Amino acid sequence: MRLLLYMLVIINPFAQVLYLSDLMHRLSFREFARVHFQASLLSLGVFTIFVLLGDIVLTDVFQVRLAALQIFGGLIILFIAYRYVTLGSGSNLLFKGDIRHFAPRISLPYMVGPGTIWAAILLGREMNDGLALLGITGILVINMAFVIGVQALTDRLATQKETILGQYFAILMRTNALFIGAIGVEMIVGGLQTAFSDVDVMPIPDEANVTSP
Repeated sequence: MRLLLYMLVIINPFAQVLYLSDLMHRLSFREFARVHFQASLLSLGVFTIFVLLGDIVLTDVFQVRLAALQIFGGLIILFIAYRYVTLGSGSNLLFKGDIRHFAPRISLPYMVGPGTIWAAILLGREMNDGLALLGITGILVINMAFVIGVQALTDRLATQKETILGQYFAILMRTNALFIGAIGVEMIVGGLQTAFSDVDVMPIPDEANVTSP
């Protein structure tokens, strides 16, 4: 349960509201819901692969430790949060062109990334495969319901002129980017601690037991 909650924190539906705000304004509610549903299915397929085979692929094939994936995931989250805080939602250039290409761009990097792949591999290690996949499915459903619900709210607010609620909602979304960046830092620090704890330190010989030649 702890890992499932942590994966939901990494996916962070609040962050997706930030990152996808431009797309929400461009698409109708039905179009956005369809695109996000397709992205969720793509993400579930990728997570399924890593729950079942990720440990083998990561450690045996690529010779990469989970801590390295955790650190890289934190760096990605930190970079995206920094760009939003400094440049705003207009800095998002992923959603240009044909709407048919939007689902993979939502799935990667906003749902499937080093952080969530790391969590999926841990779930595959510590839980029954069926329960792990069921839990991940529930997380994606919660995430999709929240993001699409916000889209419905923004559609309603868009029909009104600069309401106080709309202004506060925009401030809340931007402020949340600060906490998203903090999550990225926590992942980096946790990954570094794990990486250094795995390093074998050579014991220092006791001077009393060292005999001179």
